Amino acid sequence: MREDIKFIHSSDFHLDDPIRGLQQLPGQLLETLAEAPYRAAESVFDAAITEKVDFVILAGGLCNLEQISARAVTFLLKQFQRLEQKNISVYWCGAKIDSADRWPDAVKLPGNVFQFQSGSVEHVDFQIEDAPLVRVIGVGCNSSKDAGDLMACVAEEGFNIIVAHDDANVTTFDSDAIDYWGLGGRLSEFTEEYGKSVVVYPGTPQSREFHSESPGGFKLVKLAQTRKTNVCTIRTDCVHWCEPFIELQCQSDLESAKNQLGEVALQLVAEHSGRTIFCRWQLKVSGEELEEGANKLGCGIERRAAMLDWLRNEFGMAGNGLWSICLEEQASDNLPSKWHEEETLLGEYLRAVERYQGDSELRLNLGDYLKDNVPRWETDGLATVNEQQRTEILSKVSRLGVDCLSGHGSSAV
Repeated sequence: MREDIKFIHSSDFHLDDPIRGLQQLPGQLLETLAEAPYRAAESVFDAAITEKVDFVILAGGLCNLEQISARAVTFLLKQFQRLEQKNISVYWCGAKIDSADRWPDAVKLPGNVFQFQSGSVEHVDFQIEDAPLVRVIGVGCNSSKDAGDLMACVAEEGFNIIVAHDDANVTTFDSDAIDYWGLGGRLSEFTEEYGKSVVVYPGTPQSREFHSESPGGFKLVKLAQTRKTNVCTIRTDCVHWCEPFIELQCQSDLESAKNQLGEVALQLVAEHSGRTIFCRWQLKVSGEELEEGANKLGCGIERRAAMLDWLRNEFGMAGNGLWSICLEEQASDNLPSKWHEEETLLGEYLRAVERYQGDSELRLNLGDYLKDNVPRWETDGLATVNEQQRTEILSKVSRLGVDCLSGHGSSAV
């Protein structure tokens, strides 16, 4: 047996899924967003060639063959052909959307690609000079995944790798004979060791929206003769999401605030060089003006708008760089009590919000803001908020009222 085996594990390209949740983008960023999923996926195959791996395992979710995209099929075919020219095998166990039976009959895959069938448990041996080194066991998305079927596929000698998509049940099969579980179906990467076995979800090469738990990428894996598994994460995302936090002093002027924002922006650009960065800035204003009896609070809408325009003009006009989606100010839960007592429109507004904050039985009717022509079964979930979301929404509602209904929302910042 050779000293080690080197392969790439990737999944969940979702080639035709667009980047979501972005508005007011400059024209020069539109192509970047459209190409990001393809560029990130192509990096997987570039690395396979550069690293001279023995093979590539793909754990499904590459594209939606139920709604065939000519571009996605052509892209995959081209990448497979590139690997074929370098004698690199591909073992592909699809999800339901890209299972082997959905691949178009008119498009013949290169000979280096082995597709595991959706309704069965199969295996294929990777070997050199007729000596089997690795057994790759593919667990199809519609197969029964019976432990006996899996056990029958396990090789007594050499390495054993299981490939499957989005099926937690497969990991209930417990055997020390399995060296590597190459799974798919999670957009964020996850790795966990069990004795000498390691279970890995590589995540997607390119995340599509905020709140992604990890940068996009894939896994470069080495299996040593000692059965020691080394898993390395290779980052591929072309678009990076972040929510930097900035704390400003209430006495700061606009130029000081810009300097502070600019320093953080430059750090982000340097840290994520070569990527387009999308930011949701989170601001907190601290200082004496937040105390009881103050007549000012936070930045205010106009100041935030000025800072957002400055960030976009300063850092967001190039094809790459940093684009600021929004600049949100953390709402204060400690508004001066006298504001609630005012016989003004603001006071009446804050007292109404306070009733909702104090009585969880008062329902937030967010469904009123959804389109009437969308079926209710599609929107009911969107109109429902949990306790944490309710607290955050009402806190922001209080701040919005202060900004819009009085002069309290304007400060030096």
